[in-house]
Amino acid sequence: MASSSSRRSPDSRSGAGGIAGNAARRPVWWGILLTVVAWAALAIPMFWALLAAAVGFTGCFIECSAPDPGIGMFGVTALAVMAAAPVLAGIALVRRSRGWWIAAACAAALIVVPIAVARLTGAA
Repeated sequence: MASSSSRRSPDSRSGAGGIAGNAARRPVWWGILLTVVAWAALAIPMFWALLAAAVGFTGCFIECSAPDPGIGMFGVTALAVMAAAPVLAGIALVRRSRGWWIAAACAAALIVVPIAVARLTGAA
């Protein structure tokens, strides 16, 4: 009597889908390159977000005043989004997955929309 072990093919045993799952992927260095270039493009806005967080939490820039945690949290949130969006875009580029592209687009929208609104309303 034959044993009733798994009769799956070798391709279906691997979690990545075997050769067929890897054929749709791009080289990892493409994602790394996209991430580094995007971080370089966002370096100055990330610096300003870090400065806004530090000034908001401490209340000190040139002179000290009362701290404003709201501005500090805005700076930290902006910094986190600007750090995460290029990573999400790099993963989306390598994996070719719609879910990663949607996540990267949402993170990019969190960066672009407030800047556009500030420009249109004259706040920036």
